[in-house]
Amino acid sequence: MKKVSILAAAIAVALTGCGSDSSSVTTPTETSTTNKFIDAAVEGIYYNTSSGLNGVTNSEGEFTAKTSDTVTFFIGGENGLKVGAASNRDVLTPFEAAGKYARALNLAILLQSLDNQFGSTSDEVLTIPDMLREPDAATLAKMKDLSLDDRSSVIDFLDAMDVDAANITSEEQALTHMENAFGSMERGDDSANPFITAGKFVRYIDVTQNSNAFIYVHADKLMEEEMFKRTRGMTEMTFKVNSAESVTTLAGSNDYSLTEDFAVQYLTCVADSAHQWIDEKEPKKRGCDIDGDNQIDLENGDLNPDSAFVLNSAFAYKLRDLAKSATADEEITAEDIEGWKPFDVQKASDLNHYTANNIWDDKDKESDPSNWIRDTTSGSFDPVTGIYSEIVKKETLGSDANNPLPRVTERVAYYYEIPTKDSERYVDFTGTWETKEYCDNGEVAVSTMVFGATKVTTSGSECDSENGGQSSPEDMGQFDATYAELGAIDYWWFGQTGRASKATLTELNTVVRFCDPDGDNYVAGSPCDSNDEYFVKWEYQPAGTNWDEGLLIRRKMDNTGNTDGRVSIMQKIN
Repeated sequence: MKKVSILAAAIAVALTGCGSDSSSVTTPTETSTTNKFIDAAVEGIYYNTSSGLNGVTNSEGEFTAKTSDTVTFFIGGENGLKVGAASNRDVLTPFEAAGKYARALNLAILLQSLDNQFGSTSDEVLTIPDMLREPDAATLAKMKDLSLDDRSSVIDFLDAMDVDAANITSEEQALTHMENAFGSMERGDDSANPFITAGKFVRYIDVTQNSNAFIYVHADKLMEEEMFKRTRGMTEMTFKVNSAESVTTLAGSNDYSLTEDFAVQYLTCVADSAHQWIDEKEPKKRGCDIDGDNQIDLENGDLNPDSAFVLNSAFAYKLRDLAKSATADEEITAEDIEGWKPFDVQKASDLNHYTANNIWDDKDKESDPSNWIRDTTSGSFDPVTGIYSEIVKKETLGSDANNPLPRVTERVAYYYEIPTKDSERYVDFTGTWETKEYCDNGEVAVSTMVFGATKVTTSGSECDSENGGQSSPEDMGQFDATYAELGAIDYWWFGQTGRASKATLTELNTVVRFCDPDGDNYVAGSPCDSNDEYFVKWEYQPAGTNWDEGLLIRRKMDNTGNTDGRVSIMQKIN
């Protein structure tokens, strides 16, 4: 007892500080705020926060979180499916929570359809039914194949929940509902727009993962190393802000896109180091110089495609070529900045906006033929990460504004400040990341990946079954991998010099092609059996001060585009 008393006294002294004066330091408590999750107010959705708070949203859609918290939302209670995670702010919508067009839309369809079937007739509140607030094992089992990446899985889940077909919300209805709920709502505060401060450097990346015809591939691990490094990635620009009316695009910026059939022609040409690709402006022509005389010998479309670059019909390239990066700075002035967020507004709140199904003519001059566009755009500024993101579905209608078969793409633009023009921001994986999987019997298998200084340790449980029966959680044991080993396959960003455990936003939002033969170490640039060829679609919406508290979503596909296994969701827990 005496020893305990002495120890307790020592702790008390350590906590209160030395001496009898008033110089002791008290750590301030971070303020809690009450904010809203809106697609109309969403009532009954479970949430937890990075500071340890949790609860269920009320009839106003309200949740409580610390100012700098990351808030994670679940369908199916605390053991349910994570449907979104975002830095805390006054209003969160499906777009901020889910981070991509398809995921946000499918979340809205899910919420609205459940309310149509089980909620009230009010348009002011979307209600999560009781069966999904505290679900039993049978209900959790119905969620095992639910993925917001996949509309059909959402419809299948709603059907399993006995939602009538007539109550399942369409895409157009979901978009209109969201526009009515928050399209004209002012979100955020009246502080100055941080992107127009003179002297700042701003990085812009553009992520286009899908069209209505293809899943785009941004990195190909089947290429030889030099070609892989040259072409991996997507549009990446660096701007210097001169004033509210002047921005300079800096040398090194790159928006030279290698897309679809053009990419195959281009890669076939430059795969031979003696060849070069030439773009001529007057007259407009492009093609391959094969004899080194700086003249086009084979025009685009005339090259016999190298089979190494011919993807299955479900996929198409959308790469860039570092050799085509800008070599000089270029100033952009007021006329061209007009309408270009984040540079054309004065207040941070003006960076939060949403417009559905806006139709406009994209022709350059009045004399040009019409090129009609229909787009849905959600813009959002996250004051915790400092990122402005813009989620866009673009339908190119062409000369007919009523074209029933438009070309469709979905993209996300990210703008964020960097300290110097040549620097970058990273997500550091160091720590513990958790994945949950729903087994056939309704139990949840939980696994973790612990990212250390030199290796990654995976342990926990996974869903497994015997003789094709119902799956249940089974201990997977423990195994280690180096960052280089992970980087050789679909976790392709790991193991890079000087940042073994770190990744950029570009890298965490790519679709990567890789070869994974059983028992063999694949050599980049060599042939890959079609049965060993895979594609992984990565999606990540950053959250938290260090950008490392968002949901990392992984979908593995075979070379026909069919999902191999289940979609996994990882999140850092410490």
